[in-house]
Amino acid sequence: MSEQEIFLNSLIDWIEKSTHLSNHALFRHVHESKLSRSQIGTLFRLYHHGPNTVNDLADHLDVTNAAVSQLLNQMIDTELIQRSTDPKDRRVKLIALTEKGRQVVEESKRSRHIWVKDFTNYFTSQDQQMILPVLELLNDRLKMIMSDNEPECPKGRTKTGNS
Repeated sequence: MSEQEIFLNSLIDWIEKSTHLSNHALFRHVHESKLSRSQIGTLFRLYHHGPNTVNDLADHLDVTNAAVSQLLNQMIDTELIQRSTDPKDRRVKLIALTEKGRQVVEESKRSRHIWVKDFTNYFTSQDQQMILPVLELLNDRLKMIMSDNEPECPKGRTKTGNS
C-alpha cells in the first residue's frame, strides 16, 4: 500500500470514528430534548444558512411542502422559529431562527462535542503540543475546501449563501 493510500485510509478511519461519536451524542441529545431529527435538521439549516423559504426547507428535508408546513407550525408554536415576509418579494414567506431556536442549536452543538473533552485526557501535554500544528493544518485545509467547493445540493437544489 502506498503512503498516499495509508494516509487516506487513516484519515477516513479517523473521520468515521469521530463522526460516530459525535452523531451518537447528538442523537442522544435530540431524544432527550423531545425534538425530532427533522426539527433539529431544520434548526441547523437555518443556523448555518440563514432564513429559508418553505420550499427550500422541504427540499432540504426531502419532504412535501405540506409536511414541512406542519413541522414549521409546531416549531413556531414552541417559539423556535418565526415566519416573516421576504422584503424582496412580499409573496414569499421566510422562516428564521428565534433566539430560543439559536440557543437550542448551540446546546445541540455542545452536546455533539462533549466526547472531545474526555478524548483530550488520553493525550499528554507533549502529545498535544505535537498534534496541535497538525490540527491547525487540517483546519486550514478544511477552510480552503469549504470556501472553494460548497457541497453540491442533492436533487439539483440551488445553494444558499451562508450567514
